[in-house]
Amino acid sequence: MAATTGNTKTIAFLGASTGVGLAALTRALTGGHTCIALCRKPSKLTDRFPAARYPNLRVVEGNAHDVAAVSRCLYVPEEGQLVDAVVSSIGGAFIFSRMTIDDPEVCEKGAATLVEAIAKVRRQQQEENSNPAAAAWKPRVVVVSSTGLARAGRDYPLAMMPMYKFMLKVPHKDKVLMEKAVVDGSSSSSSSGYTYTIVRPSLLVDDAAPEREVRVGIDDDYVVGYTISRDDTGRWIYENLLVRDEEKTGRYENRVATVTW
Repeated sequence: MAATTGNTKTIAFLGASTGVGLAALTRALTGGHTCIALCRKPSKLTDRFPAARYPNLRVVEGNAHDVAAVSRCLYVPEEGQLVDAVVSSIGGAFIFSRMTIDDPEVCEKGAATLVEAIAKVRRQQQEENSNPAAAAWKPRVVVVSSTGLARAGRDYPLAMMPMYKFMLKVPHKDKVLMEKAVVDGSSSSSSSGYTYTIVRPSLLVDDAAPEREVRVGIDDDYVVGYTISRDDTGRWIYENLLVRDEEKTGRYENRVATVTW
């Protein structure tokens, strides 16, 4: 069996123990979708989502830079099910004293690993498991990036320029390389067969409620805003990239979406 049919989907999450990924995962579980989450410490998710209440969650122990671990999140052997979508919201911890993050290549390596894992799973399903549906498998890959990367102009307020130009220089370099890996991988002969959406939220904050309207820009037609909450960003991803019908999700296919309040 290839991707899920009907309203219920199978979705893999990388980096969903906190923040944007957790917000999207929470809504996907509540919506009844089958979710596979990669986590270095599974208890972070299993304590929050006990199996008795969330039988639709499968937690895989591992690191997002490990091809084997990521590959285990892309296929459900018990059901012969390939995932419909992958949401990657991995990132590093910011070190203020050095104006950097603990792993300056965390997102770039994560994207390269994901692209390799998709190619590996497709190859295994075709060659080892004789799964004819693997050739037509085309999951939606969603990666969380950042504003401050637009080429056509400044996609953040002028007042925030010092932060974006200096404090966020290292993590933004990592995000640029992550985006490139995702875009290049989608057109690579060895790993083609997925669509992508790059989500660039404004500066992320922890305000979770009440939900606010999310403004959206596409590619160079971006919107400018100061902040957006992690919860609203995850909600927008869930509602617009994971569960909308194909006519609506096609609007963001192989595009960059800027989201802000």
